[in-house]
Amino acid sequence: MQVIIENRVHWVIADFYEKSLLCHVTLDEETVRKKKKRLYDSLETLGNFPYIYPQSRYRIDWITKGYREYICEDFHFAYTIEVLFDGSEVVAIHDACHSFLNYNPEDVVGKE
Repeated sequence: MQVIIENRVHWVIADFYEKSLLCHVTLDEETVRKKKKRLYDSLETLGNFPYIYPQSRYRIDWITKGYREYICEDFHFAYTIEVLFDGSEVVAIHDACHSFLNYNPEDVVGKE
């Protein structure tokens, strides 16, 4: 199944690693490049088994939109499986959030 990654996801990944390079003096660009490659390779394989991952359970906006959630390299990815006009299916990755940044408490189910 083809995987389509929305621009927002690319921006979240790039922004996270750009800030990580500034915050962590031991982190180098080669390491970041390898991490990003593993991340994108993993996202491409999501097309092979998209139905095994559960619906999102924590972010209200992701739950409301019916997103499934895939976790890789400490990133949480929100995606749907879309049916095209010709009947073929694609995985559409709509949003991402790194575990360190996690979620806005206002957007999480079960907040106190």
